[in-house]
Amino acid sequence: MKPISKKLFDKKGYAIFNTKLKKNYKFNRIIEAIQKDLFIEFNKKNLNNLGGFTMGNLNVNQGKYGPKLFSLVFKKNLIKNFEIITGDKIDSFDVLYGGNLSLPNKGSQLFHTDGNYNQVMYLISFATEDITKKNGPTEICLGTSIRPLKYWEFFISEKKKKKILLKKGQVLIRKHNLWHRGTTNYSKKYRLLLSFILTPKKKNFKTNHYKKLVILPNFFSSNYKGKFHEFLYTYFNKIVIFLKLIVSIIKNK
Repeated sequence: MKPISKKLFDKKGYAIFNTKLKKNYKFNRIIEAIQKDLFIEFNKKNLNNLGGFTMGNLNVNQGKYGPKLFSLVFKKNLIKNFEIITGDKIDSFDVLYGGNLSLPNKGSQLFHTDGNYNQVMYLISFATEDITKKNGPTEICLGTSIRPLKYWEFFISEKKKKKILLKKGQVLIRKHNLWHRGTTNYSKKYRLLLSFILTPKKKNFKTNHYKKLVILPNFFSSNYKGKFHEFLYTYFNKIVIFLKLIVSIIKNK
């Protein structure tokens, strides 16, 4: 695992690390169990009622697998590299257990950031399968986490886009305020990417650790208002972009 400097990480907004997870027996057994649980969830849930289904992106909570996967992913070398590029100790963070499902022939998003620019948050994603140009990789805009960008500033800026392709077992560490989007999954099956969301420790922190793996809404509420918003976002995204631009210019944010 090659070291990367904090300066380079801050400049790019992300880093990719190789691991030995692909050949790890425990890791592969857990991923097999997760795939079985996902199959059960797909068959017992009416997924088209969840916010994010129309767009093609759904959230996943790792459930009981989360702490086990965290201990497997964060081995000595990755912990060392994480602490180098963030400048903080891994023990100073709380952990949320998440994930993303990109559905077949869907999944295209608009560029966005996760949360408020000034908050501290890191997303550590690990590939449970090869992520290629075909099955909905995340696309980032290099360097967009260096300073806060209002939506209109981002819209008119020159962008260096890059699709993040991963081999099974590779780990992506990304700043939450790096502009990014999900791309269309052109394959015939869903694409699963699991993640840990790390934020500075709080006294009253409550983990989102479910007892079992669960598929959840993404982006949009599952009520009628959320469904309408998602419909516009998915099929009339130029209108959504135009409205976001107008609001951004008026409010200067």
